[in-house]
Amino acid sequence: MAAALSLSACGGGDDAGSAGSFNIGVTMGGQFVSQTPVSAGGSLDLAIRAGESIVLDAGERVVWTLLVGGSAVSGGAQVFFAGANITATTLGPSAVAVDTSADFRLRAPVPIALVATSTFDSVQVATVNLLITN
Repeated sequence: MAAALSLSACGGGDDAGSAGSFNIGVTMGGQFVSQTPVSAGGSLDLAIRAGESIVLDAGERVVWTLLVGGSAVSGGAQVFFAGANITATTLGPSAVAVDTSADFRLRAPVPIALVATSTFDSVQVATVNLLITN
């Protein structure tokens, strides 16, 4: 169904404050929402409505992997899954944008995940779970 590739992103921002954690900056609708520390192995849960976009910035060199329906999809990918159109675009060295839309009302919320893996230390991984709703 989907190719198993990753969204490449690196650099930008500061070096995530302390070793072993990311400070994931969240921007929605062009407005900065928060910068949330996420420990290695930790996760951040967010929800957006179909038609909204979100930008995630890990604040350090990372490789972003987008998981949709249990499959990894490639950078710049556009995916149609469970009634939602999902487009992931690498914005820069540490940031990825996720644009969503739906031609019709979603039958159920659509869960996706974005995994940030540090390019400095591949053991340092953080997951952003994103729920797309009506």
